Amino acid sequence: MTPIDKAIKAIGSQKKLADALGVSPQFINQIKRRGGELTTDKVTPEQWVKVTGLSVKELFPQFAKLI
Repeated sequence: MTPIDKAIKAIGSQKKLADALGVSPQFINQIKRRGGELTTDKVTPEQWVKVTGLSVKELFPQFAKLI
């Protein structure tokens, strides 16, 4: 399961996630299409964590060794 899939599952739907983050559903869909790794271009890691309730390690596994 990719980080975006985990985030969507935690909140219930792509639309709910987009609304909670203040981005468009298309932004969420674009992340899914690009492999599911979360971006910090429009949303900070702190926002992803706060909205989903998931850990930084779950959402950003590529940085887990740095944390």
